Amino acid sequence: MSSKSKLPLVAICGRPNVGKSTLFNRITRKQSAIVHDEEGITRDRAYAKAEYEGRSFRVVDTGGIVDNPAEPIMKKMQEQVRAALTEAKVIIFVLDGQQELTRGDLEIRDELFKFSKPVVLAVNKLDNATMEQNRVDFYALGMGEPYAISSGHGLGISELMDAVVARLPEPGESPLEPVEESARPITKVAIIGRPNVGKSSFVNAILNEERTIVDDTPGTTRDAIDIEFHWRGKDYLLIDTAGMRKKAGITRFVERFSVSRSLRAVQRADVCMVMIDAVEGLSEQDKRITGYAHESGAAMIMAWSKWDLVEDKEARFKAIAEEIDLKAPFLKYVPYFTLSNLTRQRLFSAFEYIDRVAAAARLRVPTADLNRLMDDVRAMRTPSGARGKHAKVKYATQVSVKPSTFVLFVNQKKLFHFSYVRFIENQIREKYGFEGVPIQIELREGAPRE
Repeated sequence: MSSKSKLPLVAICGRPNVGKSTLFNRITRKQSAIVHDEEGITRDRAYAKAEYEGRSFRVVDTGGIVDNPAEPIMKKMQEQVRAALTEAKVIIFVLDGQQELTRGDLEIRDELFKFSKPVVLAVNKLDNATMEQNRVDFYALGMGEPYAISSGHGLGISELMDAVVARLPEPGESPLEPVEESARPITKVAIIGRPNVGKSSFVNAILNEERTIVDDTPGTTRDAIDIEFHWRGKDYLLIDTAGMRKKAGITRFVERFSVSRSLRAVQRADVCMVMIDAVEGLSEQDKRITGYAHESGAAMIMAWSKWDLVEDKEARFKAIAEEIDLKAPFLKYVPYFTLSNLTRQRLFSAFEYIDRVAAAARLRVPTADLNRLMDDVRAMRTPSGARGKHAKVKYATQVSVKPSTFVLFVNQKKLFHFSYVRFIENQIREKYGFEGVPIQIELREGAPRE
């Protein structure tokens, strides 16, 4: 079991609001990290792979380093930063080139010396040649060459990265850093749900470390955090997402942005693990979240968390099935299980469900088999119809996976009552499975093109 990549790590650190996340996005060439003028936006460690001049490595974005944090969340943020610096092979120390050196910069400098690792100075926000002269002032840190950059405009990034890559260990230098990475497939799992249902606690329990910040304050997780994980010979990418509240409860820009990242995580995942509080039960917001995943065509499993707090477990487990039937019958195809992050009960059972559903999401039904099933469906139940005409499926084919989409070429679409289309879907599920996978059926009139 491992969450560590074999590529060397470059950590980005500095005071709050000096442009660390913007630089992270620039290096990784993705809009991976939330960027905003408000301090303290980045809380968890955000990792991504990057490549420069043929060298592959990982980059980690960290929260701003502050002295003597008072709030519990800020203290946990500082622990996250130190963990990243401990793991890193090279550190990029980002400074604000539009300000003079601060006491905070000097304190960070002193702490970085203790790590005894290569440090590259990135003097940010120097957008023109005149301002670039400001970098000279940062020689006073005694940490070598200050590189003038503008992470927002992409200036000076090549020179900075030349210095970073020159300080990375050579490929194959240690058994943990081979020249080539494994090309094994990776299953992307988005962990989604309402705030405070245990998403980040699940990730930390799986990794057996405080990889993401856990706090009772709603909205603690702000970004979708990608975490590589290896379990029983298989590779996974766990995507820990911000809790999704109903729109009326979202008042700040950062939270709106966080929710949009969570929705995007649903779209790029192979499987969505929807976490639901087993004590509180299936809420309206849970139905909205699962409904979004369903409409997006995302494969799903449901994990009922906080099982350690349930008193009569046998009765509650029976009640879950009734709850789904009553409140969200459209989720009957989704497998579910219970877990406890605290006691670790059925924690790793999640991956058995994930593997099954991921395999179902990749399933393709041969066209000949599908059309034989359509003949059986017609024999099993008289097709819907009107005015003496009956619905007829002339030809059927599966046109895509993720989402699993079937096209039925029919005589007249208006003859197909939704209940008959649902019956066809149920027969496809009964014969081929598609556990946890939404099935989309599209009706087209006429015959397929040759």
